[in-house]
Amino acid sequence: MQKTFLKLSLLLSTTLFLTAQTINIVVPEVPKVTAKVPEVPQISYIKSSENSKTNEEILREVTAKKVIKFSNHVAPVRKEIKDSADKVTLVGDIKNGKVTAYLQAPLRTPDEVQATLESAGFKVLSTFKVDKKGFVNSVVFTNDDLIKLASKKGRGFAASLHVTVDKKNSIISITNPVYVLAAFMQNEYDEKVALKTLTTLRDAFKNLKNSNEVLKFRIIGRYQFMAGMPKYGDMQVIKELPSATLLANARKSKKVIYEQKLLNGSTIMGIKLSKRTTRFIKKTGYQNAGLLPYPVLIENNKVKILDPKYYIAIMYPMLKMSQFMTIATVPGAINKDIDKVFR
Repeated sequence: MQKTFLKLSLLLSTTLFLTAQTINIVVPEVPKVTAKVPEVPQISYIKSSENSKTNEEILREVTAKKVIKFSNHVAPVRKEIKDSADKVTLVGDIKNGKVTAYLQAPLRTPDEVQATLESAGFKVLSTFKVDKKGFVNSVVFTNDDLIKLASKKGRGFAASLHVTVDKKNSIISITNPVYVLAAFMQNEYDEKVALKTLTTLRDAFKNLKNSNEVLKFRIIGRYQFMAGMPKYGDMQVIKELPSATLLANARKSKKVIYEQKLLNGSTIMGIKLSKRTTRFIKKTGYQNAGLLPYPVLIENNKVKILDPKYYIAIMYPMLKMSQFMTIATVPGAINKDIDKVFR
């Protein structure tokens, strides 16, 4: 009994001691989550009909058959303009969208050419010996229709046409008015005047044929030898002085081969280039050397010329790059020759 009492007393003491040594720790409660957790959308698969196939099934079938489907769209084909079978085209006319730069005929003397032009109602401005030996002569001519047409701002270069008397190749080569007026009149091209002038030339000169030098008619107005090269509108202003002074200086130079007054007060002149500069025709070809004497327009107190890189190229439409490179210094030489005339 006593032992039992002692055990109870010891157990009670121990319990009291431990109670006295207990440390109370307060643990905070976990906060409640108020945000709603987004629900994952349910995906439902819908078949349009009982025979609908899955993408996987379709892909297997296409792969098995090795079928590749292409769009039936094709780029439009640009067709060249073709004349109708019953259309009659004569020498110098536009044919299948193209036009020749020159009308050629068997060789005649400069005097014979001049007489033929005058009989047809043209005014001959000059008969000019292009080279020293007389292999090439240039007969420059005009008429009232051409003068009237060219008497517009910036259009004076259309006032004259040329006949090249080429003894080297035994031909004469006449600039085609359809070609020249399309180039120099630009958006003011007058088909009626061009065709009327062409008809007069065909009637006057027999046995004419088209030259092989042709261009597409639709590109003549915006023609340039290649990208980056000058066009018709890229004229060069050589000198700017009162027109009376410019005319007087030119006449004193003794380099003026012809002079034609236009209805708007402007003047078109043909200037003789130096012998050294003129030699370029040996490389570009005698047959088109009638582009000389070099045309100069005096308009609104300015001396204007067509950029030589344009003028030579338009008058030699078949000129190759290799040929052009052999006359690379000529455009600069032409500018210098003309500048001396108007000092």
